[in-house]
Amino acid sequence: MFSNFDLKEISKELSYLERMRVDKIYQLGNEIRIKFFGRGREDLVIKPPLAVFVTSYPKPAPKNPTWFAMLLRKHLKAMWLFKIEQYDFDRILMLSFGFYEENNPIVKFVLIVEMFRDGNIILANEENIIIGILSREYMKDRTLAPKSVYAFPEKKRGFDISADEIIELSREKEIVRELATQLNIGGLYAEEACLISGVEKSSKNLSKEEAVKIKDALIKIENLTKDPMIIKKNGEVVDITPYDLISYSGPEYEKERYETFSKALDEVYGKGESEEILKEELSAHQKKIQKFERMLKSQKDLYESYITERDLYKKMGDLTYEKYLIIEESIKVIEQAKKNYSLEEIKKKLSDNKLVADVDFRSGIITFNFDIKLPIEIKKDVNENANLFYEKSKKMKRKIDGAKIAMDNTEAKLLELKEEEGELEVEKPKAIEKKTREWYERFRWFISSEGHIVLGGRDSSSNEVIVKKYMEDSDIYFHADAYGAPHVVVKDGTKATEVTLNEAAIFAVSFSSLWKDGYGGGDAYWVKPDQVTKEAPSGEYLKKGAFAIKGKRNYLKSVSIKLTIGITSDGKIMCGPDIPIEKHTVKNVKIMPGKHKKESFAKRIAKILETEDIDGIVQALPPGGCDVRGS
Repeated sequence: MFSNFDLKEISKELSYLERMRVDKIYQLGNEIRIKFFGRGREDLVIKPPLAVFVTSYPKPAPKNPTWFAMLLRKHLKAMWLFKIEQYDFDRILMLSFGFYEENNPIVKFVLIVEMFRDGNIILANEENIIIGILSREYMKDRTLAPKSVYAFPEKKRGFDISADEIIELSREKEIVRELATQLNIGGLYAEEACLISGVEKSSKNLSKEEAVKIKDALIKIENLTKDPMIIKKNGEVVDITPYDLISYSGPEYEKERYETFSKALDEVYGKGESEEILKEELSAHQKKIQKFERMLKSQKDLYESYITERDLYKKMGDLTYEKYLIIEESIKVIEQAKKNYSLEEIKKKLSDNKLVADVDFRSGIITFNFDIKLPIEIKKDVNENANLFYEKSKKMKRKIDGAKIAMDNTEAKLLELKEEEGELEVEKPKAIEKKTREWYERFRWFISSEGHIVLGGRDSSSNEVIVKKYMEDSDIYFHADAYGAPHVVVKDGTKATEVTLNEAAIFAVSFSSLWKDGYGGGDAYWVKPDQVTKEAPSGEYLKKGAFAIKGKRNYLKSVSIKLTIGITSDGKIMCGPDIPIEKHTVKNVKIMPGKHKKESFAKRIAKILETEDIDGIVQALPPGGCDVRGS
């Protein structure tokens, strides 16, 4: 259970997430994961009432998002996180989200995380009206449900409690219990106050001197130096704390220190749970393998039985012709005997014949006792009986062919599962390495063949930033002659040759709406920076991210729409024209407009590029469906 002190320290640590934007939101079991972008990529885990931390250990996204995850996505997608803070030293974390309006942050929603009791997550609007809630609660003093006003829990006493008030608390109940509940600091820190003060935790009716000692101890706890650690006993995790506490000073406790409290939490709840998921996946996978192994054994048994039956029926057909005269004569004798004897008398007489194993007049079958038992239908002649056996043999042949196909399919599936099992081998989960990001990586970008940085906007905001903040007099501005195209800037473009200009044109056209619409090419133009203006032509209005062009445009006609995506030697994902990407990356894939959605396509590309940075690939891909060129 997360304490007030845990929340105090984690809210300070996570303040670096402020001014980042929401990309994706998932719900995995009892936790919410919010993926942020803006200064790199960060994955915030909210796991009430246990922990809040940033993780370096990814988990597979669920195939079907929950209703709550969908609600959060609907309201928070692309919003900025303006503030992450603890509410009034309570076990409540508040995350404020919104947009900038004329460079002023405007809060639209607050995500309230309650870390007490069973924990809860509430989304409220700027008027504190609940929009959505993970778990509805109806209490005497509070109602937590959509459309109701969010009310904070009743405020507890603070650390400014006086010695006299501490004495009053101890009148009837043990001091440790009263500190834990009345000050809302929990049992661990209540006991820590008693240990620091030297006052027995079960004491009642404290003296003035004891109360002062408790008061001093509370001040010391309030000002503890951060020292994050995982506490273990006999190899098992017993606690994760932001401080080195006297409560865990005994020789039976092992302490693993971490740079941040978030990393300590991630080690247990991120890495530890990822390992458990791998074990569960491996176990489920092994059960699937065992199921197919049983299926294959059953199919092999059936296959072999069909072969046995096929050979038996073939042998019966051959034997029928081999014993033609005996069978024909026996059938004639029986038919003749029916005229003079009863069926029972005939059956009795035939019982002495060693060649006849059985006669069943009800079914009309006489079974001969040759090398094998041979059932013959009395009402059919020898040829007809032989053909019956051969037809049954042919049917078995068809069943054998079908069983062989089924068996081959099962063997192929089993081989595939066993290969996948090797990939699922439980190892220590690997943390995603945080790479140093260059300033231009917040945009679409690539390095031209001649070494020029080429930037492209991702949306109206970044389009505006590229032109207003990063475009300089020595640059060249590009734009596709199409709707929904990014602003593209070639840094030091005035020094570039036609090689870089052609590559920038391909980049501008390929990242426009022409890609999404499935076109094979389009036109682009370039101008100098002083030709790009925010002044709209007379009678027109320029919306956010839009600019007007003055003077002559230099067109490049019929530019091909084609891109290559690759990974550099230092793990950066770069997408752009073929030649520069092939030049600057160690692995790459040529791509074109296609039917595959970016997310599923990115997973396919990640395997080829041998990287786990699927988010980086998604960010680098153009808008719209994709496919591998040439496949």
